[in-house]
Amino acid sequence: MNVRKKLAVLLALAGMLGFAAPVAVAQENYPSKPIKLIVPWTTAGTVDIVARGLAERLSVKLGVPVVVENKAGATGQIGSLMVSQSPPDGYTLLVMSTTVHTVSPNFSRTFPFDPIDDFTPISQVVTFPYAMVVAANSPYRTVADLAAAAKKEPGKIAYGSFGIGSAPFLMSELFANSTGTKLLHVPYKGASQALTDLMGGQIQFFIDSLPSPLGQIRGGKLRALSVTTAKRSTTLPDVPTMGETLPGFDAIAWLGIAAPPKTPKAVVQKIHAALTEIAAQPDYGTRLRDMGLEPVASPSPEQFRSFLVQQKQYWGDFIRKANLPMVN
Repeated sequence: MNVRKKLAVLLALAGMLGFAAPVAVAQENYPSKPIKLIVPWTTAGTVDIVARGLAERLSVKLGVPVVVENKAGATGQIGSLMVSQSPPDGYTLLVMSTTVHTVSPNFSRTFPFDPIDDFTPISQVVTFPYAMVVAANSPYRTVADLAAAAKKEPGKIAYGSFGIGSAPFLMSELFANSTGTKLLHVPYKGASQALTDLMGGQIQFFIDSLPSPLGQIRGGKLRALSVTTAKRSTTLPDVPTMGETLPGFDAIAWLGIAAPPKTPKAVVQKIHAALTEIAAQPDYGTRLRDMGLEPVASPSPEQFRSFLVQQKQYWGDFIRKANLPMVN
């Protein structure tokens, strides 16, 4: 090998080693500075409450501050897009949700990012059912009662949602599809007004994530007819599942943690290990279950990604089969 070729080889090796060494050291020392946990929703909601409790415990596990930042807008898309474009170094994480990453993309022809491939999924952190609720003085005491009334008066039984593409809309249309009924859709800007109108009799039922109406259920202002998961909720064990009346009805809500795409595997594994340990903490579980949530951790980041793919496909198939309208 002549001198020129030897020099080229040595320079190439030096360049490779010079690049690889800092990256390897950075991964080994991770984390060495504060981590941002992006919540793509407003403060004080279920997602924000979960994120802040999780951030506190992650800080202890990882040894650095984990700071929650709310980046709300466009039904969770603004904050999510920001994380998808962040450096893949593990210092910017995202709270993923059912709506943004498996439901809403199926209602849009022009979604601003790939809900799975533009992220590095790490783990689920909580699951929870949706709950079908009616006013405490409602004549409907069971899911079967409500279905019978909807069949008797097509288009007269009204339900609330946050608009086409929202989880309450999808759950209610899944109920309609399962019972062969036609319902009246009434969109709201948020759960507060929908629950107020439900108690006032303007709408007949509302299906939302369990933490949303739980206070009114416990206070006797609302009656829970069912939860949507295959198993009964540990928070409301006396409330039947939707599947007990409509076999096969199974819908679960969840939150998870993701990083930007191409985040190093060693960093992902360190975060996943911390989340797994947190999910097993008894006092953490007790606190979450009191809010209608169940702490979980995915067996692996790869399994979480497979779950996302399956859920997105499941809801996409239903939306197409039911011929539900697109948002754009």
